[in-house]
Amino acid sequence: MASRAKLKCFIIFASWCFAIATNPCQATQPSMQELLERDFLDDYYSNVVLGYRIVTETSQYAARYTGNQLSCKNCHLNAGTQKDAIPLNVAGMYPKWRSKNGVRNGIGLRIRECFLYSQNGIMPPENSPEVLAVAAYINYLSDGQTIGKPPEGMGVPTVAETGQDPNPANGKTTYDMKCKACHGENGEGIGPIPPLWGPGSYNLGAGMHNNSKAAGFIWANMPFGSGRSLSAQEAWDVASYINLQHRPEDPRKGPIAKLFDTIYTRIFSLIRQVKGKP
Repeated sequence: MASRAKLKCFIIFASWCFAIATNPCQATQPSMQELLERDFLDDYYSNVVLGYRIVTETSQYAARYTGNQLSCKNCHLNAGTQKDAIPLNVAGMYPKWRSKNGVRNGIGLRIRECFLYSQNGIMPPENSPEVLAVAAYINYLSDGQTIGKPPEGMGVPTVAETGQDPNPANGKTTYDMKCKACHGENGEGIGPIPPLWGPGSYNLGAGMHNNSKAAGFIWANMPFGSGRSLSAQEAWDVASYINLQHRPEDPRKGPIAKLFDTIYTRIFSLIRQVKGKP
């Protein structure tokens, strides 16, 4: 009888394992739209929603740590969900080594450095509500990903080298034809469209100041709604033209450079006000 009972338990257990293997559980997370419409959220989902709002409206929800006119969504398109546009479903890839700062980065440090470089702002404390909220949002987007396996469309594509050096002069021609209408003649941005250079844009230490990364982003996603319409050479040329323009100094250069940038930015803003520009 004991052997028969054991056999029965084994059969039930095996059937249960088979059911899990052949019918994996579907994600049960609520959609972001559902979370935004809820009247009450628990602690985790309230952080997820705050993280989403920081990503989409950075200057409003993380103003104390930002220093320019950009929002996270300007580089992480579609609130960090678009493939080949630096998507944010990457929690399973951290911690990992980063040559930029020479240490293994947890997701918190990676977020904090985005404020310092891409936002040209101040690095938040590791336990600040803003960092914790963005980390929660990244964790939410990463649900279902395999830890240690790069998600599909991670980062930006690598644009093949064409055998020709990037040509900023040709890049300006392409910019005037295909980018200026949205980003402005002087890269200042128009309305919600972000500035690409000048005091309102990312600084010299930002990842987007790397021509390879900028070319990959531009080729895959720009002009907006017409990604992959530029040739590889056009993407390289536009990236080199944009990154040749003036932008805030790399904060690693020290406080003197930062002070100079602050003075320059204030003078620049006053000149624009005198000219009647926003």
